[in-house]
Amino acid sequence: MRRGPGSSNIRGAMVVMVVCLLGVFSFAMRAAELPAEPEPAAFTGKSQISEADKTFFETQVYPLLIERCYECHSHERKIRGGLALDSRSGWRLGGNGGPVVIPGAPEKSRLITSLQHTNRFLETPRHKLEDTEIAVLVEWVERGAPDPRWTIDFTPSRAKASNPGWESVYQKRLSWWSLQPVSKPPPPRVQDSAWPRNAIDHFILAALEAKGLKPAGEADRRTLARRLSFVLTGLPPEPEDVEHFVLRNSPRAYDELVESLLDSPHFGEHWARHWMDVVHYSDTHGYEWDTPVKNAWMYRDYLVRAFNADVPFNQLVREQIAGDIIPPRVEAHSGLNESIIGPMAMRLGERRHGDNADAEGVTQEAMANVIDTVSKGFLATTVACAQCHDHKLDAVAQSDYYGLTGILMSTRWGVRSADTTDPNLAVIKELGTIKRGIRGALASQWRASKSSMLQKINAPPVDDVAKSGDPKAAAKPKSPPQPGFPDSIPAIWRQLTDAA
Repeated sequence: MRRGPGSSNIRGAMVVMVVCLLGVFSFAMRAAELPAEPEPAAFTGKSQISEADKTFFETQVYPLLIERCYECHSHERKIRGGLALDSRSGWRLGGNGGPVVIPGAPEKSRLITSLQHTNRFLETPRHKLEDTEIAVLVEWVERGAPDPRWTIDFTPSRAKASNPGWESVYQKRLSWWSLQPVSKPPPPRVQDSAWPRNAIDHFILAALEAKGLKPAGEADRRTLARRLSFVLTGLPPEPEDVEHFVLRNSPRAYDELVESLLDSPHFGEHWARHWMDVVHYSDTHGYEWDTPVKNAWMYRDYLVRAFNADVPFNQLVREQIAGDIIPPRVEAHSGLNESIIGPMAMRLGERRHGDNADAEGVTQEAMANVIDTVSKGFLATTVACAQCHDHKLDAVAQSDYYGLTGILMSTRWGVRSADTTDPNLAVIKELGTIKRGIRGALASQWRASKSSMLQKINAPPVDDVAKSGDPKAAAKPKSPPQPGFPDSIPAIWRQLTDAA
């Protein structure tokens, strides 16, 4: 049987219609399974929830739902698993698995069992709630899950007071340990006091012992030599160096092997690559044009030299953020101002063509790239997310992002020379050599012309000759004595310049 020209479209429409009918039927079945409850007196402005339950919801449950659940289960942000908790009908209908709250029965409510991690078949929330927070929700379900959000007189004034919004969250995040000044706590006590070799080992061993673990045994010398070489230079060791280390019994053998690897030029090449990943280094700007980054290789070589010269990290950071306004650090061999090369870290990354006047133009994209590099590399914090909203996880406000953007956009990108020495020094030196040769040649010519010069100097004046009665001498015009410049000087000049 041949298929008609429109049969495929008809079959597709029938499939869509059946799916829609099944969805409506499923929704109706889920709604029919919900526990019966009286309809709200929405038009009378009266609620059937007691004042105590309403207060409990406003001050305890509602702020908790906003702070801990709305990120993944609200219409304002996103709805994971089909579950919305920003309305009463949301938890009654539930997500993909049906209602998540059974009023009066917390042990049967999937919202509670998932938070308590008592059902391994349920997907647990991304962020684990505190026991006190779970207890609030348990009490709420035991009270019958009172939720006044379906009444027109629900005004969560107390909820707002207990959850004032971003500012309170921001201040709380500022107290995180990772944002506190660096301190120097005393090393913890450990059971195996013979294992630690330095203060850091105490912290490592204390954490292992707290979990009932023991450190791994020491590696043999041949394995240790290979590990050191790969970690410090990224390359396998030379076989003779490994054997030399294995056969040495000196207590300084390990330290000397480490020092030799640190002195290797491959050390800077290997570790510079790690930092190049941090600052998004590339020889091109990417995007569809893939425009080359001018002089990107200078920044790459700058990093290699910095690591090999063991430049302090705080100095390296200052150079890459403000290398154009700090005292120069001049590299002895090349004479380059290393500090001025550092800020190129912020000029790398993706750049595209387009209209800079657009609200989302190339300038804004470039700034987002720079802020992402600077914040991750130097602040260990992701700030780029705050371009669109206050950060969901870190103590970064949207105003922080645009404050950084204002600083960067008000900075003029210019070209500065990294050479600290006069580029004409080589030419000047060559000219000095040529001049010395010319001076010597001239001096020899002057000495050779001594006799002729004396003859001309001592020759009688023309007037005196005329008085002597010689008619030929009287006809000659009177002229001053001429210095003895030989005709061969131009030839000498050409000879010296050709030799140079």
